[in-house]
Amino acid sequence: MDNEQCCVTLSVQPSRGLVDEKFVVLVQNTVPSSLLTIHALHRCEDAHSWHAFAHYTSDATGAVNVSEDCSMSGTYSGVEAMGLLWSLKPVPGSKPGLRMRKKNVQAPMVVTISVYKGHLTEDFGDRVPLASVEVERWYMAPGVRRIPVTDDGLTATLFLPSGRTCLVGLEEAQLVKT
Repeated sequence: MDNEQCCVTLSVQPSRGLVDEKFVVLVQNTVPSSLLTIHALHRCEDAHSWHAFAHYTSDATGAVNVSEDCSMSGTYSGVEAMGLLWSLKPVPGSKPGLRMRKKNVQAPMVVTISVYKGHLTEDFGDRVPLASVEVERWYMAPGVRRIPVTDDGLTATLFLPSGRTCLVGLEEAQLVKT
């Protein structure tokens, strides 16, 4: 392992948050002006893999901040704090027509974020990253209750936030309408 590889750090803050909550991906301790690829990999509940990546050049201090620095190319370009999530696409070789969907919203979406030396576009699984970190993105905030609702052939899900809530039963709601 060369000196550059052992010193690179990668952090994602918050490492655990809601799926639409912005996060900060920060790479530090690279050689200044290094060409880097930041890669995100997610394996769905249906066992299909999705990935996103972006190409960066580290600054004079050897750092890249995805929230502030411009991606030159990849699955997105420009300054995009959430680009590693919204640009996820099926990995090469996946069957055509895949759609990413979340079956169990009570379990997190687990994403591995890695940084690689050079501007890569493929074969991430065959390469050793300079650093990797696993993050969790949740669809439900802590304390939210998920209540299935079925009425007259309609099936839905009610999500109630934590804290005091006022629920009116179906029969009471029908009485109020008359």
